[in-house]
This record gives sequence, C-alpha cells and structure tokens, in this order.
Amino acid sequence: MVVVAMPGSKVRRRTLFAVQALLSVGANFLAVCIFFYMRHRFGWEVWQNLLLACGQGIVYVVGALMANVMAARLGRRRSLMLICLGTMLIALQAMVSRSAWGMALAVLLYTLVSAAAWPFLESLVSADAGPHELSRRLGIYNLVWSGAGAGVMAINGTVMDYWPAGLFLIPLLAHVAGWFLTLLMQGNHAGAAPSAAVHPPAEPKLLAKRTLALWLSRIALPATYVVIYSLLAMLPSLPVLEPLDTAWRTAVSSVWMIARVATFAVLGATLWWHTRPLVLLGAAVLMLVAFLGVTLQPSGLMGVRLHAGLEIGWMIAWQVVLGVVLGMIYCCSLYFGMVLSEGSTEHGGYHEALIGLGCALGPGAGAIAQWIWPGNLLAGILAVAAVIAASVGAAGVACLAARRGGG
Repeated sequence: MVVVAMPGSKVRRRTLFAVQALLSVGANFLAVCIFFYMRHRFGWEVWQNLLLACGQGIVYVVGALMANVMAARLGRRRSLMLICLGTMLIALQAMVSRSAWGMALAVLLYTLVSAAAWPFLESLVSADAGPHELSRRLGIYNLVWSGAGAGVMAINGTVMDYWPAGLFLIPLLAHVAGWFLTLLMQGNHAGAAPSAAVHPPAEPKLLAKRTLALWLSRIALPATYVVIYSLLAMLPSLPVLEPLDTAWRTAVSSVWMIARVATFAVLGATLWWHTRPLVLLGAAVLMLVAFLGVTLQPSGLMGVRLHAGLEIGWMIAWQVVLGVVLGMIYCCSLYFGMVLSEGSTEHGGYHEALIGLGCALGPGAGAIAQWIWPGNLLAGILAVAAVIAASVGAAGVACLAARRGGG
C-alpha cells in the first residue's frame, strides 16, 4: 500500500489532483450535463430544467457550508472518503431510477453531497504555499476540474446516444476510484488543518489590491454561476441547436468550457492579474454581454433569418468570450480567497457557497419568468440577464467605494 508521507510532497498533490479529476468527471455527468439528459429522456421543458438548476443551487450552498463543520469533526481525509462513498451510492440510485422526479431527486442529493468535497480539495491543495506557488497550484487545480468538465460535455451527447448506461456507470466507477485514492492518503497530515502562515505578510498597498480583488471577484462570482446554470438549463432548448443531433449539441455547447480551460492555463502561468483588480469589473460587464450573445441570435433580434451555420458561428464566438471572462472571475475569487486566508477550508466553503447562490438565483429568476410567461424563452433570458446586471452594478459600486476610500 502506498503511503503519502509529506504534507507538501508532489506525490500527495498529484494524488489530490487525481481525486479531484475523478470527482469532476462524476459531477459533470450527474450535475452539470444532466439537463441534456432530462430533455432527451423525459422531454423536460426549459422551466423544468431551470427549477432543477435552482434546487441544485440551494442544496449546493448547504453542502459547501457543511465542509468546515465536517473538517472540524472528522478531518479532511475522512470527510473526503465519506463524500466519495455518498456519491457512489447516489450514482447507483440514479442508474436504477426510471422516473423524471426520481432522477431529479438523485441529482439534488448528489449535488448536496458533492458540494462539500471542493472546499476540502481547495484547502489541501493550497496548504503551505506562498502567493506565487499558490497561483501555480490553483492554476493546475482549475485546469483539472474545468478540463474534465469540458471533456464530459463534449462527449456527453455521444454517450447518451450510444451507451446511455455510461452516463451513470462512468461516474460510479470514478467515485469508486476516488474513494480508493483517498484511502491511500494516509498519515495524520491528511486530516490536519492548514499550518500557520510561514510567509511574510504582504505590503499594505498589495494587501489593499488583493482585498479589493477578492471583494470584486466574490461579488461577481455568484453571477458567473447565474450564467452557467441558467445557460446549462437553456442550452438543450435553444432554437439554434435544434437542427443538430444530440452528439453535436453537447459538442457545440462545450466551447465555452474549452475557452475557460484555456483561460485557466494562461492565468495559472502568469502573475499580471495579481495586481490589477479592476480587470474584474471589465470581465463582469463583458460576461453580461456574452451571455446575451450566446442565447440571443441576430436573426431573432433583426427579424431576418440567417444561415444556420452563421447562427451557430455567432453562438460559438460568444461562447469563447464567455468562457474567458468566467474563467477570469472564478480564478480570482479562488486565488484571492485562498491567499488571504492561508488556504483555509472555511474560505473554500464561502467560495463554493457563493457558487451555489448563483446557481439558485439565476435559474430561479428564469423559472419565475417562465411561469409568468409560459413558453417565452426570451422572458427567461432577460430575467437571468437582470440578475447578472445587478451583480455587475454591485461590482461597480464596490470599485467606487474603494476609490473614495483610497483603495
């Protein structure tokens, strides 16, 4: 049996990244890409997918905030093992479920349990790292989970068409493997809290920039998941994708995820963004524009039907922009939260809870709009856009307050 000995060893971190990759595969099949399955298998409409996404957001907040309590009582390693065991059982439940609402219940339970895993992983990866090393580690961390997500989305439709059982069997096997790898992470360090800070404190000016960047990114972070989960719920029903078969629909829908992976790669390899918090305000504004660009077609806005290829090209181009700005905001929220808290599980929980908040608010607003105006996809899109706009406005207010305060 392999024993991972040193808290900061490369072997231990590689094991953590492997566990993270396996959890990401499961989460993307059972929580992120599930909306295409619900549309394909049960004929769900947009409002039903939006309600499911909203429910996921609510339970995600609960799961993320549970992490710090679990860490205090069980330790991080044992908590991760328990989470892997729980996700195994829920994946099995999803596999045997035959009804739409039984599947929805499995998705909600899965989201609740899996949400608690990410604060542990973020904290364990961040432990004992200085600011520059932390940026590199979190860059790898972001590449792992986002790369898994992009890959799963790209192949999800093909698996759905040719191996439907694989939608549940692959996550089940991934979580079994994740549990086993977590078991190999032996030693007292695996459940210990992060060590006390051993790095010199930041200069006051740099600390002020980091603090502003944290506030801006955490104001904008819920909006990124307003976008992501609203978009995921809407994608299976967007008219521009209707001419495509299932395999191509999910492949085209993965473009923004691929762009996000590329953004994480650039940010993980560079440091320029560490001292430029105002870039986040521009990213938040562009996020709103890009969301509208992905969901609204020029033909619908101008009343002239364009060639289908041009409409898909328009959607893909805006997906690239969307993936870049989503990656920027997420990366900053995680990095600045971890660097200012010395990699604590508690702050990882806050980061993930904000994600859940966005998952609930955006789809919730879209579902309400669909209830008021049944079948009106535009109403749902504009309701989600209004939530994003409110977040962008809050980020602008935070910038003004910081300038007036000399930050």
